[in-house]
Amino acid sequence: MLFTTRPRRITIYAGVASAIVVGVSVYVSITLRSGDTGVIFRSSDAVAVMLLGVLFAAGLMLVGRPRLRISADGMRVRNILGEKFVPWPLIRRLAFPEGSNWAQLEMADDEQMPVMAIQAMDRQHAVESLRTARSLIDRFAPKVHEPRKYRVSDPVRPLGRLEQIDRIKAAQGKKPRSAK
Repeated sequence: MLFTTRPRRITIYAGVASAIVVGVSVYVSITLRSGDTGVIFRSSDAVAVMLLGVLFAAGLMLVGRPRLRISADGMRVRNILGEKFVPWPLIRRLAFPEGSNWAQLEMADDEQMPVMAIQAMDRQHAVESLRTARSLIDRFAPKVHEPRKYRVSDPVRPLGRLEQIDRIKAAQGKKPRSAK
């Protein structure tokens, strides 16, 4: 691996929130058994309350899971759920749109993928991560060439789908769409 980054602040916040959730669930499970509320809580109820707290805490920790790994082969982007490998030929650039919470990977087929490992709330860490990732993209990703500008009368220009349909209809003797 040439570079790996993860979000920092959201991971800390998620850890603190998870600890609070587990602490509250343990406190509630202990106090419900000792209090006189008129409802009988068994040991299994107390264990269930604690397990629910642990499950909620685990769900909160998922927001700290994102990671970006860059290697000579491409980029591995892991967000909250799932991980995807993107090879260098598909990568166009790494953008951070104004007002966005995290970076976006722009690919050659005009697809965009969120990169939650680089988050705005990390401030300077996010800037450094973005600079490093962009320098590696410049180093490994193929250069993007602008598409050739075609004129309508250019015979080499590939036909669009609707133009193909119009030519087929014209060959069959039907009126093209634009003539209707």
